[in-house]
Amino acid sequence: MLAIVPVKGLDGAKSRLAPLLTPEERARLVAQMLESVLAACSGASVIRRTLLVTPDPSLAPPGVDVLVDGGTGHADAIAAALADARARSGALVVMADCPLVTTASLDALARAACPLALVPALDGGVNALALRPVDGFRPLFGVPAEDTVARARAAGIEPTVVEDDRLALDVDRPEDYELLLARA
Repeated sequence: MLAIVPVKGLDGAKSRLAPLLTPEERARLVAQMLESVLAACSGASVIRRTLLVTPDPSLAPPGVDVLVDGGTGHADAIAAALADARARSGALVVMADCPLVTTASLDALARAACPLALVPALDGGVNALALRPVDGFRPLFGVPAEDTVARARAAGIEPTVVEDDRLALDVDRPEDYELLLARA
């Protein structure tokens, strides 16, 4: 299975955290979270390759494939990655700002994909999704998890919703950052 990790880059990263962190601290936080996510992908038994989708290819460490996107947002970046030939046999999408992700979380998510499994974010979106090949179905990102579930059901797919506290936390808002500090 291909792991797809979208990340916007470091310039102007996590602007909603500006009340708490300087631009340099926010960039360092993004880099640290990305490193954690990539390490979990590397250790997961179900993941054969990792594809970093970003407008900044310099963020990719050795051994990680890169798909350069136009910087128009995660939804477009993920759609491009899912359309890539490397995702043909299945893909696991995990957001780069999920610092508590573990290899066990990713392996469990992939095992639950029959053919689709997703992890809702604390804010109601989708932080991670595993998809086995399904002709004509492409999940949407940047929408509430309930919309993703409804869209899958409309396509005749019964998704598995995986509750995972580690994957549910993505750091976007000051309260997310505070929660991360409390869990660390």
